[in-house]
Amino acid sequence: LACNLPPNRWDEFVLTSCYLSNCVSVKSQQGSTPFERWYDHKLNISHLQEIGCRAFVLIQN
Repeated sequence: LACNLPPNRWDEFVLTSCYLSNCVSVKSQQGSTPFERWYDHKLNISHLQEIGCRAFVLIQN
């Protein structure tokens, strides 16, 4: 993979793949996503980042 993460991260890749597959429109559902069909509104995907990108955690005391 381009992100050079260790093989022990494959579980995260699988979970991410399942999540993303619910965000993609399906031809059999007339262009809507499984998420839209289930929750009756569009999914906000602004939180998605490239796998392996730099991220920071905010710790509030």
